[in-house]
Amino acid sequence: MKSLFKPYSLLLYLLVVIAFFFLGVIYAGVTDAAKDQVLAGGAIVLGYGIISSFFALLLAFFLAYQSSRNTILTINKVLGVIVVLSLGYFIWKFYTKTQQERETQQQNTPTKPTATEAKLMTMLLDTHKKSQKKTIMGFGMFSPNMFENKALYFYGNLNLEKSLMEHIPTDSITFKKSEYGSFNIATAPPWLVPDHLKLDYDMLYFKVVSVSEDFLEVIVNTSTLQTAYIDKQSGVFKYWPEFLLSVNSVEFIGQNSQKVHVKPLDGAGFVNTNHSFMKPLKVKQSWMYVLLLNNEFETTGKGWIKWKENNQLLITYNLLS
Repeated sequence: MKSLFKPYSLLLYLLVVIAFFFLGVIYAGVTDAAKDQVLAGGAIVLGYGIISSFFALLLAFFLAYQSSRNTILTINKVLGVIVVLSLGYFIWKFYTKTQQERETQQQNTPTKPTATEAKLMTMLLDTHKKSQKKTIMGFGMFSPNMFENKALYFYGNLNLEKSLMEHIPTDSITFKKSEYGSFNIATAPPWLVPDHLKLDYDMLYFKVVSVSEDFLEVIVNTSTLQTAYIDKQSGVFKYWPEFLLSVNSVEFIGQNSQKVHVKPLDGAGFVNTNHSFMKPLKVKQSWMYVLLLNNEFETTGKGWIKWKENNQLLITYNLLS
């Protein structure tokens, strides 16, 4: 019993805990035990290490009780070698990952806004109606959470079988707060032309064209229809019905061909009340129930309009008044 508390036995317990914790973590990494677990991945890897060291410690108590001093000293030497090799392995992994990230950043360094780009940003402030006429309708709109995230990362060449944490961003937009509390773009890629950019109102929207479990594919240049992937959880994604119900007003694209109906049917009668704008109240399939408003935004009537057909928007929308 006394041998359980000898210095070489106490060293055995310490080395066993450290060595088998490292071995458990390495095993979890090699076997992809935390694959596709995202936030839970770290806890899973840590759990492997803790469980391994716990059972190894129980075995160490048994060895300390049954084994001779020379045997325990030999085991301590072996465990010491395992600890050193494990530390070397982790240092090598960290160095390799750091080098890969550095090379990626060098190849895809985001460009700070130049005078030309700043001019482009200014031109974008009120071009949302033009972008709405693009042929790709998509699924809805995405807006990054600038209050919680200082950057919006773009990804390319996805492997959809891997988690977000296993992908390296290819570019990004970074945000900074102005002295007035609104957000500005600190850095951005030169090709950035989003659907809506009005940062004095904290508005930045991208059209979503595909959806997966972890990623959204968005149009990052409305002129070329260039797309990139973003983290689904890095902001707010609204499908078209939800997004349109949040806008200030909507208008017909073709004023002469569109009519307001009394019911959501093609053959229903028309509402002939004069109006300048329409405020969405409800969406039902391809129909939208709207308030009819005059130039003073006073209600003059109500009715149904068709907001989409053949995968095309039939209306434009106003985010502001």
